[in-house]
Amino acid sequence: MKRWTQHDARTDHLVEADQFNRQHRATRGSIAGLDRSQYPSGCVTDAMLTDTARHKVWVYAPWPADPAHTFSEGEQTAYRALTTDTLPEQFRALTYQENQPGWTTAFETTLTPFKGGSLLTDWCGNIAQQVFCTWTKNTLGTTTPIGRPNDRNLGLRVLYNGLVVCERVGPAKPIDSFRVTCESQVPSGPVKVTLQFSATATGPDDFVIEQGANDHLMQAHLFSNRAVFVGRWR
Repeated sequence: MKRWTQHDARTDHLVEADQFNRQHRATRGSIAGLDRSQYPSGCVTDAMLTDTARHKVWVYAPWPADPAHTFSEGEQTAYRALTTDTLPEQFRALTYQENQPGWTTAFETTLTPFKGGSLLTDWCGNIAQQVFCTWTKNTLGTTTPIGRPNDRNLGLRVLYNGLVVCERVGPAKPIDSFRVTCESQVPSGPVKVTLQFSATATGPDDFVIEQGANDHLMQAHLFSNRAVFVGRWR
């Protein structure tokens, strides 16, 4: 339903500071149908509303159901190289030999029923990555002690139904924690939420293989992850 908004005239065709907010408030409820402000005053009371009539919360905890915890504990399961698990003190994780740099799906879930409106995602967890060669000599193609930075980080992003909602550069430490919070207006219907990560491409001096056993070395891994989704509709 089209709802008209009013904007005040400004000199020199300047954009009004509150112009976007007014338009956003006028249309956000129309995504899923009627906005509560369009109903007559007092026609809907709290006693008339059923559970999840205004909002719904999904807690996505990728932990195993079995008490023995024989599976991953909040770890990404979409891709984990088996070769890294043969070395001591290593996660079964992404390696360059078996997974090229790019966006890799860590977790994915479908939210239903979603009535249409605001969807907020709060994703937190820990990461491990190979960042020990952040200063390298061979990046310049020389063995002289000049060198240059070879910055490494683990990119993170959230998608709703295949569309990117937010993206961040991500942690740059070998072991670090993170938190990603984002919100977007989504139409009614099932919503597929995809949480992805991306490792930086290998540098000329990076450790990518263990020479003794010729095993691939861990490059990126997510663990102890949690995600909460809050859908709010009017």
